[in-house]
Order: sequence, then C-alpha cells, then structure tokens
Amino acid sequence: MAEKMEVDEPVAPDAEKKKENTTKTDLNAITYENLKDWCTQLERGEVHIVGRVIQFLAKTRKELNVDILTKLITTFISEKSIRDFLLSFIAPNLAGGLESTPMEVDKSKGGARSPRPDRRSINPPAKTTGNPEVELYVQLLTFLYLLDNNKLDDVEQVTQNYIARIDQFEKRSLDPFLAKGFFYLTLVAERQNRISDLRGYLNSRLRVATLRNQTDTIAILIVCLLRVFLLTKNFSAASKLLTKVSFPEAANNNDLARFLYYQGRIKAVELDYNGASQFFHQALRKSPQDSAIGFKQNVQKWVVVIQLLLGQIPERSVFRVAAFKKPLAPYLELAHAVRLGDIIQFNKVVENFKPIFTADETITLIVRLRQNVIKTAIRQISLAYSRIFVKDIAKKLGMISAVDAEYMVTKAVKEGTINAIVSFDSTTEDRYMQTVESENLYRSTEPQFSYDERIKHCLVLHNQAVKALRFPSDKGKAGIESIEQQRERELMELEFAKEMAEEDDDDF
Repeated sequence: MAEKMEVDEPVAPDAEKKKENTTKTDLNAITYENLKDWCTQLERGEVHIVGRVIQFLAKTRKELNVDILTKLITTFISEKSIRDFLLSFIAPNLAGGLESTPMEVDKSKGGARSPRPDRRSINPPAKTTGNPEVELYVQLLTFLYLLDNNKLDDVEQVTQNYIARIDQFEKRSLDPFLAKGFFYLTLVAERQNRISDLRGYLNSRLRVATLRNQTDTIAILIVCLLRVFLLTKNFSAASKLLTKVSFPEAANNNDLARFLYYQGRIKAVELDYNGASQFFHQALRKSPQDSAIGFKQNVQKWVVVIQLLLGQIPERSVFRVAAFKKPLAPYLELAHAVRLGDIIQFNKVVENFKPIFTADETITLIVRLRQNVIKTAIRQISLAYSRIFVKDIAKKLGMISAVDAEYMVTKAVKEGTINAIVSFDSTTEDRYMQTVESENLYRSTEPQFSYDERIKHCLVLHNQAVKALRFPSDKGKAGIESIEQQRERELMELEFAKEMAEEDDDDF
C-alpha cells in the first residue's frame, strides 16, 4: 500500500515570531549565566581571572542588551548610588525605584568608613568593603554598551566616574580595568574632536602610574599620548616622548603592536625609512594572527609606501591576500606607476585616490614618491637613448619647463643614479644628455684586486684553522706501553697480589 508523502505544513507568522522571541530569550539567559559566573568568581576574590575577563570583552560586548545589563546592575552592584547612576543611562525608569538587594551591606551597624571625596569624579560614590572587581566589571560592560550605541556623552560620564572609583580603591589588581578606562576615554574624546584637551591629563596620569608601577596603565597611556600627538600633528612632542619614556616589557602584545606602529609613523615623518620599515614589520608580527584585520591593513599600507620610498618594489603576493586585496588596490596602482617610472600615470593615481590616501594619512609620504618616479624615468631614458635633448626629456617626464628637467637630470648624475653628462656649452634649448658607456670591468684591474682579497681571506682562514687544531705531545709517546708490556705488567700484579695474600695467611 502506497504511503502518503510527508509535506511540510506552512508555519504561521505568529509562530515564527514566538520562535524568534524564544531563541532570543534563551540566548539572553545563556549570556547572563556566563556573565554571572564571571562576576561570582570575581566576588569570591579570584583575581587571577581578571586577565581572562578583559580578554573576552570583544566577544562579550556583542551579546549585551538592556535586560542583561539591568540584571547585572541590580544583582551585583550593592551600593545604591552606583546602581542608580548606572541605571540612569541603561534603564532610567528603574533608577531610584529599587530597594536594596540582599547583597547590599548594612551600614547602620556601624564600622563604615566615610568616603574620601574625589574632585575628579562627577558623581562620587561611597567606598565599600567588598571586592571592587565585580562593580568595575559591570561598569566596564555598561559603558561598552553605551559606546556601541554611539552615546558618547553618556560614555564620557560613566568612564570618568569609573576612573575615579578605581582611584578610591588603590589596588594593584585593578590595573587592567584602569587601563581600559583610559583607552576608551581617549577614544571618546577622539570621536568628539576634543582629543587635544586630554594631553595634560594623560601626562599627569602617566606620572602617577609610573610611580605606582602600574604596567598595563603605563602602556595604554603611552600609546594614547602618541595617538594624541599624531592626530594633532605634533611630531616633535611625540619624538621627545619616545626618548623620555620606556615601554614596559610586561605589556601585552596588542599594546606593543600599537606602540611599534606609532614609532614607525614617527620615524617615517623624520625620513628614517629603514627604521620605520623595521617598526612596521615588528608591529605586524606582534599583532594578533586571527583578528585585528583593520590594524594589519593599515600597517601594510605604510609598509608598501615605505618600500617604494626605499626604492624597493613590494611583492605582488602581498596584494593577493584576501584581507588586503581591496584596501590595497590603490597602492597596487601606485606601485605599478612607480615601477614603470611613468610620472603621468603617477599623477593620475594620486589625483584619483587622493581622498583615500588622505584618510589613510599617507598622502605626505606619497607626495615624496614623485622624486623616485622621476629618477626611475630618467634611468630608463638613459638606458634607451645614448644622446637626447633635455627638452625631449621634459616632454617625456610631463614637465613644462626644460630647466626643471635639466635640474632633475643633473641631480640624478650627481647622486650616481645614471652615468651620463649634460652639455653646458650651448643654449638652454640645445642642451642634451649623453650617456657615458660603461667600461668593460674585466679589462680593468678590478678583478685582480678582487681575487687578491679573496686569496688573502682564504689564507687567513687556513692559518686560523691550523692554530685551532690540537696534537698529542711527543712526551706522551715515550710513556705508551705495548700490548706485550701491558700483559707482563698485569701478570706481575697478579703474582704480587698472591704473595701478599699468602703472607697474610702465615701471620694469622
């Protein structure tokens, strides 16, 4: 008997909505339980998990919402003033309307200390005797949620209160939390275009952190100060800061990668391209392998420009990487124009992608590449023509004046880029560049001197090897006994042992 085919019944829209709501509720419950476990461990005084809590912030902040934060604040924040302060940003309708939870400390029994006022805090909280890690972790999650929702003014208030709260506790274990506070305070100021106002404040906090030996805070403050100086184009101050401070060795790789990146940018502005290239490559090695794609894209852009300034052509495999293919597309055309020495194509690339280069802050270095393109073009012209008028060189280089072309040719001759001469005994229009034929190297005495140096090096190496050898001395050869002599000596020793044994028996 034939069976009926199973047909999927249509699902009602209301059922789909209920299913989605159930899924969201389950996800919220799972997220809340995970955060509750973290907070419970911190409440028990397990300070060693602070690093793991900070490490998982990038994943945790994506799962936050108002319901989860409200539960965390009402459950783990025991002080009413702090709880109302945070709820005023997350759930204003609940602020001030909740009674104290069972976790709240009863202050009417006495023994409570009066809080120390802090002028820097907006809403000074009272000091508690419990573990501050839980409270600070909840506050950190709160202003991360506000930051993701682009509530910059609220983030600034919560962050300032957060930093003032850490100053009241003065615990070494709160160093990672304090570092995060300064990082996001600088980020908010940058988005509000008020980052120049933080220079004095960050300098003073760096002195305090250095005296307290707060490693994570020192690293973050140095990076933030360098960021402030680079955004305000104060490169001299950034260079002086690098000479005055020492980056902590115990800092994590993320902060070290940022520090190396900023050092590379400073070296590039100071025309130290070799040093800048080293710092950029170190920053790429220290950056996370599976994340921080935007950071690695930005560093790779600087690496390409620095290589072009050093006269090197980047490998094409760099531009074929999936993560770099689209962001580095303008830089691929730039490298192509520099390699060909086509000044017209170079000007077109710079004009077409100028907004992108300006946003990447590499436009100042790319403008310097024009000299390299002209040198490459002159080298190719000198290889193609044995004699050419300067006015024709100006046409090929896209220059209006022949005088400018003559200056570039004479500069290339002086720097040794080309082996040529420029005639000066004629008028400006009739002047020409004549390539000097290179002499056959093997007809000169240069190979003889080269072979002589190699032979001397081989002789020195041979003499050193002979001196390093060790031979047995002749004195030892006279004392070496043959096999027969060794056998006779062993027999004599056996006979002597027997005689000694017999004498002992006779005495007994």
